[in-house]
Amino acid sequence: MLTEKKKQRNHDQMGLALKEARVREGYSQKALADSLGIEYYTMISQMELGYMSIPPTLWTPIADKLRLDRSDWVLRCLTEIMPEVYHALFGIKSIKEVAQHLNALDKGQSFSLDQSKANSP
Repeated sequence: MLTEKKKQRNHDQMGLALKEARVREGYSQKALADSLGIEYYTMISQMELGYMSIPPTLWTPIADKLRLDRSDWVLRCLTEIMPEVYHALFGIKSIKEVAQHLNALDKGQSFSLDQSKANSP
């Protein structure tokens, strides 16, 4: 279970990552909110400042809008916001290992997390 201090640190880290990606792609908070269908742009501000976590329903749309690697971003959100779920699914495997696995599966390839190399079916 995450302590409140750790939870806040994780929200802060994800908020900073969100802001960096948004700025890099040239979106204002309002423009990003509009493109995601969020009525109030202040929600983007609250996420960036760590006042609220990024809702799971926005993980994929944010990755797509901000041209982030979808698997990497979603896994990062999962490890920061719901680490217990990440651990239950992937144990001690790194985000990089799991992202490679998911990207290989998305391409129709098999991938062993134990061997960390992709194989064609």
